[in-house]
Amino acid sequence: MDREKIFGVKEANMFLKSVTAPWIQDLNLQVDSVSEWHCKFTLNYSEKLVRSGDIICGQAIVSAADTAMIVAVISAIGEYQEITTVDIACKYLRPLMKKGGSLQTEILKLGRRLVVGRITIKDIESDKPAAEISCTYARL
Repeated sequence: MDREKIFGVKEANMFLKSVTAPWIQDLNLQVDSVSEWHCKFTLNYSEKLVRSGDIICGQAIVSAADTAMIVAVISAIGEYQEITTVDIACKYLRPLMKKGGSLQTEILKLGRRLVVGRITIKDIESDKPAAEISCTYARL
């Protein structure tokens, strides 16, 4: 099955706008590519997301990662299904600065009840890892 034809970048971006809370939409998370096991996103810099020092705050980073996994899980399942976050853990490696971050999701396990994934976030300017996030979702 060609996931890009069924649930591509355009559909994923529209989907995020239709299911996420308004404050999540303020993250301005952009879907760049969608496939069955990996998806790519951009977390664009915004003054709404920064703390002192022009650093994108950790809460925005984890929220963006959690939101990106909505698209990744749906792409892996092949259709929309309600999911909920069971667990999410973040290791911050370096700050995200004025250029924002690139996110890559990876589905590690697609079970009937649980989905386990990983998100890697890199600083756009340096291309160095900024955060590593592991997460688990329950399929409802």
